[in-house]
Amino acid sequence: MYKRWLGGISGISAAKKIALEEQVGGAKEIYYMNKSKLEKIKFLTQNECEILEQYQKKNPKEEQEKQIEKGISFVSFRQEEYPSRLRNIYQAPYGLFYRGRLPEKDKCAVAIVGARVCSEYGRNVAKQIGYVLGKMEVELISGMAAGIDGAAQWGALRAQGKTYGILGCGVDVCYPKQNQDLYERIPQSGGIISEYCPKTTPRPIFFPNRNRIISGMADIVLIVEARKKSGSLITADFALEQGKEIYAVPGRVGDKLSEGTNRLIQQGAGIFTSVQEMLQNVKKLTVQDGNAAKKTGKTLEKLERLVYSCVDLTPRSLETLMENTGLPLGELITILNTLREMGCISEVYKNYFVRTEIEV
Repeated sequence: MYKRWLGGISGISAAKKIALEEQVGGAKEIYYMNKSKLEKIKFLTQNECEILEQYQKKNPKEEQEKQIEKGISFVSFRQEEYPSRLRNIYQAPYGLFYRGRLPEKDKCAVAIVGARVCSEYGRNVAKQIGYVLGKMEVELISGMAAGIDGAAQWGALRAQGKTYGILGCGVDVCYPKQNQDLYERIPQSGGIISEYCPKTTPRPIFFPNRNRIISGMADIVLIVEARKKSGSLITADFALEQGKEIYAVPGRVGDKLSEGTNRLIQQGAGIFTSVQEMLQNVKKLTVQDGNAAKKTGKTLEKLERLVYSCVDLTPRSLETLMENTGLPLGELITILNTLREMGCISEVYKNYFVRTEIEV
């Protein structure tokens, strides 16, 4: 109860909360400290003492009960359940609020991040990598952001895998709003996690802080698409500081969404070619499904295979597909509809189609 109270205090760093708890004996003791005792703590500023005084007016039991009613749990730095990968990172969070569950300590974990405004190619790559990781029972860490993050997490969920969304706001705040369905689905098998107190609204300064937790919880960090100046590159920087393996999906020369990933590769990041290759040095990995990377798992008829082979990860128009397959319009549309129903392709905008499955 008191640890949850201390974890919810904003304006005091995690390092100071940990040090303060060690010095005075625990979070309960901090809650009951009077002003004169607080002011004797050498590393606390006057402003921080005032912040603690304000938070001492709150009822920890009442706050805890409200959070529990919302399905919000809390774990502090000193508790055994605290994610072990986070303990030794720079500026480790004092505690984590979460809905659902925390990552398993003995499972391999991969973080996937990338551009919010991504290409259809990047979206499909992220989704399928997430799917393969889910099939292999590798846990997926991401930021539940629009674009690459959300696509990867949907892929993991589709494979009935576990994924964890690390937020730059309270766990009871869905951000971005467009990911409401994802926000509701993730806790059913994984978790929504944040170091920020419930009801905290998203602010730009919170997201770089959030990124250190994304990389900190993972064994490997994979960047799918990123511009030259991108929040995903901040995650890569944290991963480098934390000694994590970094991989990037290479992109086309001159493509703005590939500038960041190509630069990472130039600087020494691993080139992503397949999930299996990326994971081969992670000793914790146990491959549960050797056929996880097969692109559809469905049997296609001859003409369906023909049409499927002509659809790419970049949008192909109906006219282009007619030209490449030599099929009449009516028959081609029938086959495209069948492939859509099977989940092999999708129509990204009117009469333009892309694959939704790739071998990774």
